[in-house]
Amino acid sequence: MPIAAGDTPSAGRPRGRAVVGWVVGVVAAWGLVAGLHLFGLWLANLWLLGLLLTGLGWLLALTVTGIAPVAVWRRGRSVRALSLVLVPGVLAPVAIVAVNWTSLFVHNFYRLHRADFRAAAALADKVTAEYGDRYGQVLPKDLRHLSSKGRAVRIGAETGGPAGVLLPVWIGTPDGAAGYAYLTGTPGDTSFDCFADPCRMRWSLGDGWYWLD
Repeated sequence: MPIAAGDTPSAGRPRGRAVVGWVVGVVAAWGLVAGLHLFGLWLANLWLLGLLLTGLGWLLALTVTGIAPVAVWRRGRSVRALSLVLVPGVLAPVAIVAVNWTSLFVHNFYRLHRADFRAAAALADKVTAEYGDRYGQVLPKDLRHLSSKGRAVRIGAETGGPAGVLLPVWIGTPDGAAGYAYLTGTPGDTSFDCFADPCRMRWSLGDGWYWLD
């Protein structure tokens, strides 16, 4: 029985929706991986669990990227449709590896919460706890998001120079830390004691705040 002319337009719709679905799946999978890397400093506090979550994210993205081209090709053998899943599937992992996610997180988190960092700087003189005092002194409730444990510690240069307050974003196991520091002077290449490990200034953020790791 011949197919009516009015029936033909709907033939490509399921295939079209399927292609869109696979494209969205590939982009979403790599978006998840990018998010895991963006918040990698927080995840690092979970130690092995953080590594496991990041590894699972990569495994999921690679699996979806591997299945999508085969599924799309089988549905229509269209080079155009195939390219729609191959392009993001190839470019996304390259971009993720190339981006400095630590710098992206550190600078943008500081810009987003600049007013809160100013408030924390105003309280710097009241912070007297040092490493060993249960990771430092508890911050006011509205400022605890600036530190991974909601605490601040006094830090001093190992070789002289400025002293100040550290808000650790990452705390190592058993030693080491990285985070935002409010210092009384320019640190230069000065070495600080960050939870029993030496750390130095990586970036100057403004208003007396620096990133130490």
